[in-house]
Amino acid sequence: MSHAMKTPSRQIESAKKAFEKKLWFEAERSALQIVEHARGVFDFDSMAAALPILRDARMARFEEAFQIADGTIRELEEPIEEDFKVTPGCWLVQPPFVGADARNIRSMAIEQELPVAVLCREPLTQLGFQPVVSIGRITIRTKVDPPENPSNPDLEWFKYALDELGEAAIESIDTGTDVVKQVDALLDCIATIPEHARLHDALEETCRLAADAMRNQD
Repeated sequence: MSHAMKTPSRQIESAKKAFEKKLWFEAERSALQIVEHARGVFDFDSMAAALPILRDARMARFEEAFQIADGTIRELEEPIEEDFKVTPGCWLVQPPFVGADARNIRSMAIEQELPVAVLCREPLTQLGFQPVVSIGRITIRTKVDPPENPSNPDLEWFKYALDELGEAAIESIDTGTDVVKQVDALLDCIATIPEHARLHDALEETCRLAADAMRNQD
């Protein structure tokens, strides 16, 4: 008996229409619901079909955040409390604030449907590398080259550091383990670093491998 169900084409069409209308957050929510439900019933084909929409919706709001930033990076300067206001654009979180603060900014922005990009950096290592971290379902951390102007990083470095964080997540996956475990590991990664296109592509590819593996079992 096959574990897969029919592709929820209506849901996928609904997510596509939201994306075409530039309703990034609605498209993201719809696609994410498909992905999460499909994983629960081992429907890896539907996961693979929904992931490009999820990727494109997230990258669209991510790029919008950079356009709004217009070269300016906002820095978190006070603790996040109930009256904290998130504004659209690019946010840099750094000591004394930590990865959990960056996660909170991202969560609040998504909840309020505000296009935001967030990066958290930690103190330089003794060798002069810049650790960056993202906290979500898991913690992903890597070291990158520091910005040319440490006290005033530019958006080019900001994008570079975020991209390296996503690449580190992809490299953390043990491709020698069971393919379904790889799917779950990548799901944790895209929940932790939502705005990385290649991370979503890696998950889509792995979902297709998982779907093929299950068909071969049947």
